[in-house]
Amino acid sequence: MQQLHDLPSVSVAMATYNGARFLGEQLASITAQTLRPAELVVSDDGSSDDTLTIIRAFAAQVSFPVRILDKTERLGFSDNFLFAAEHCTSPLIAFVDQDDVWTLDKLEVGARRLLADDSLMSLHQLMMTDGDLVPTELWNQGIVADRVWQPLELDPWAGWGNTMLFRRELVTLVPRVQRPRHPEANRPLSHDTWLYIVAAAIGRVSHIAQPLILYRQHGGNACGMVTPGLRARWRTATTVPLGSYHERVIFFGHLAALFDEMARTNQGELGSRAEAAAVRYRERRDRFALRAGLHGGDTLVERLRAWVRLQQLRGGDDIAPRTRLFSAAKDFALGVTGWGHHA
Repeated sequence: MQQLHDLPSVSVAMATYNGARFLGEQLASITAQTLRPAELVVSDDGSSDDTLTIIRAFAAQVSFPVRILDKTERLGFSDNFLFAAEHCTSPLIAFVDQDDVWTLDKLEVGARRLLADDSLMSLHQLMMTDGDLVPTELWNQGIVADRVWQPLELDPWAGWGNTMLFRRELVTLVPRVQRPRHPEANRPLSHDTWLYIVAAAIGRVSHIAQPLILYRQHGGNACGMVTPGLRARWRTATTVPLGSYHERVIFFGHLAALFDEMARTNQGELGSRAEAAAVRYRERRDRFALRAGLHGGDTLVERLRAWVRLQQLRGGDDIAPRTRLFSAAKDFALGVTGWGHHA
């Protein structure tokens, strides 16, 4: 096992906004890391409480640099994180939320896995807690075992930013202003989902089956966990989000174009992987276009033909067989028969 001083240095990127209530505990857990960060880069989005006062006092006490970035405008949650990451100088970057608490070895475990797996990103499980840090539930975010995923093996629609450690080049490959807009939401794609998509498309991603943060749920989280009730799940199962399908056609088309450009401007392995990613996302665009046509078809014969063609296209998909089967059954029951309600 490599010594700590042989591991790559890590910058910690923190986006803050009125976080004074819990900020001190998070800062203390950063200081206590077995792999000490090379720097803490803070992008504050106009806090009106004592957030900056706490960070300045912290900066005067610790042995590593703490930089508070200057901004002339508010950026919002996701762009604030990406802005902080853009100003990090270490080979590795970790996002940190202002209200969580890290386990002592979070940075070390993530860095060792990146190095051992030659990955672009690592993610880990997290322990949900209440506002007083009393554990309530283990959230694995789909991570069931330690594993390294090869390019395009993952369907990276999720990925919690506070569990990520990633290589700095992910931030610089595509300017943040060029990332797609989030389907079904009037905003750009979130910072963590965006970087997860890029990492999983062109490189390896390491999953760590170990909760390395206490994820505090206190009612004021910028992002939090909500478990849908039975009525909401039934509504989801019986409703056809036709508008969403059209939005995803645009979204996946945008991703395909971005990876086409990456392939055009980069040679070697990166260019080849970007080209493969562009092909994958064009296939997804085409599937959603066909699915929208299936549910919007005027006649039974037209919808049935579209359904058959969709099953043929799904043969090359990377989703799990069980998910594929459920999706095919839902499309037939709601689309071919015309029984589903459009939304």
